[in-house]
Amino acid sequence: MENKWLNAGKDSIMDGYVKTNDIFKDMCGIIEFSQKAAYQAVNTALVRRNWLLGYRIASEKCRVKTGQNTVLKL
Repeated sequence: MENKWLNAGKDSIMDGYVKTNDIFKDMCGIIEFSQKAAYQAVNTALVRRNWLLGYRIASEKCRVKTGQNTVLKL
């Protein structure tokens, strides 16, 4: 009987999983692939967060600078 979990929602963790006859090796591989996927997901979220913060700060600086220039022109 085929395991439904192995075919459900293929993702990067499942793509890296290769079943062998050594259960200990399989468990170590599953843990390692899972940790790598978790680290990658966190890193991606942090990069997106930092990009958005930088974008927001840059847009605020532009707004302030534009406002300062408008005041100087008046």
